[in-house]
Amino acid sequence: MNMSTPQHTTAAHNLSNFIEEQIVACTNQPTRTAKAKQFLDEQFPLTKGSHADVCSYVVYYTHLLAFMKDGTQCGLQNPCQFVALSGHKESPTSLVFKHNDTHVEICFDRNGLIGANDQAHIDDIQVTLPIKNLPTPFKQWVSMLHTQSQPTKGNCKLFTAKDGSDYRINQS
Repeated sequence: MNMSTPQHTTAAHNLSNFIEEQIVACTNQPTRTAKAKQFLDEQFPLTKGSHADVCSYVVYYTHLLAFMKDGTQCGLQNPCQFVALSGHKESPTSLVFKHNDTHVEICFDRNGLIGANDQAHIDDIQVTLPIKNLPTPFKQWVSMLHTQSQPTKGNCKLFTAKDGSDYRINQS
């Protein structure tokens, strides 16, 4: 039984179209990164400022803090959108946000191809999207920054929820 609502289905379709038209179509890496951070601003807005101005992200207890290049900090307008992380709270290797049924993972790597040149060391931003034309609700992770991305291995990704418990994102 499919429990998805028309609103969630429309939102996933709009998100898929946005990614295909606005980000994947960009051939130049700085433009792709700028548009991906614009996507974060639209879907997961900060209380002030832009994800483009963030130098680092830190998890303080169960809250996400974004530190700006001018020294100020802020959180998400909707703190419930931050759901999980990988790595340590002081220096996460990834952060996971959720909007409706869509998960977004921000991956950090200061030595990565993209992360080495990004002030927040964001090396990738991945989004779960439904795989089209399948009768079952399978999802795939799509990279917004890498054009040569590999499919996720296994049936799920495992993170630490902000309360410390396991947080699994299944592909089906």
